[in-house]
Order: sequence, then C-alpha cells, then structure tokens
Amino acid sequence: MVDLADILQALNAVSALAVLSGVIFVVFQLRQNAKLIKASNEQVQASIAQNKASVATSVVERFTDDSFSVRRKTVRDIVKRYRDANWEGFIDSAEDFEVRAFASYYDFTAYLAREGIIDMQFVKNVLGYRVTFDWEIFAPVAELYRKQWGKKYIWVNFEWLAGEIQKFLDELEKSMSGSMTTKR
Repeated sequence: MVDLADILQALNAVSALAVLSGVIFVVFQLRQNAKLIKASNEQVQASIAQNKASVATSVVERFTDDSFSVRRKTVRDIVKRYRDANWEGFIDSAEDFEVRAFASYYDFTAYLAREGIIDMQFVKNVLGYRVTFDWEIFAPVAELYRKQWGKKYIWVNFEWLAGEIQKFLDELEKSMSGSMTTKR
C-alpha cells in the first residue's frame, strides 16, 4: 500500500519542478520581451531620426526657395519704408501681415530648434548669418508690436535663435581669425 507521506513527497517534488520550470519560462519570456522592446525602441528612434531629417530638409527648402528670397527682400523694404515713416499706417496694413507671416518662418524654425526637433547645430550651420541679419531688421518691428499690444513674447524664439547664432558666429570668427594668425 502506498503511504500518504510518499504521495506528499512526490507531489512536493513535482510542485518544485513546476515552479522551477515556471521561473525558467518567465525568465526566457522576459528576455524575449526585452529583445522586442529593444527592437521597437530602435525602430522608433530610426523613425524619429527620419522625421527630424524630413523637417530639416523642409526647413532648408523653405529658406533656400527663390520665392523666399524675393519675400525676404520685399519684407526688408517694407520694414525700412515704415521705420523711416515712424511706423505710420503700418499696424494692421497688408504689409504688416506680410511682415508677421514672414517672421513666423524664423520663429517656428527657432521653436523647432529649441525643442530639439531639428538639430541646433544644423540650424546654425545652414541658416547662420541670415537669421542674425534678418533679426537686425525685425527687432524694431518686434519692439513695436510688443509696445503696441503689450505682449513681450512676440518673436521670442526668433530673437533667441538670433542670439544663439550670433554667439556661434562670433566663436567661428574668433577661431578663424586665430587660425589665420597662427599660419603666418
């Protein structure tokens, strides 16, 4: 006859084996899940990089398009004309809206750089002096809008970008002038 203690001992052994097998299965499953998560993360990172490249390409296309250059000249002329006339008749004119729309390109691009959606070094190298030159033209307009509407945030991203690029250009010029003097 089979002893109850022998049955309990056999059941305990089977139970221990079942638990051990379960632990091995769970560890195996966790490793598989980790591999899947890693692959998914790599795929997401590749997708993010591709999207950032697409945004960067779009920015370059916007700022190098011939129509942008024409608009840039037009807006510079508008600002100069109204600044010389002490901004008389500028606010809410068609030219005012043209200036605002144009400056928004820079402001949005600066926001994208500030948020890391496009690489700041890329923006510095590609847009560089254009941003600082155009900010010099737009700064008085920004000041006019800020006073007129009591809103200090108008084109703050554009202004920030111009400041960051100016620091970059100053460093670049400093390094270039230093390398020119050491080669002599």
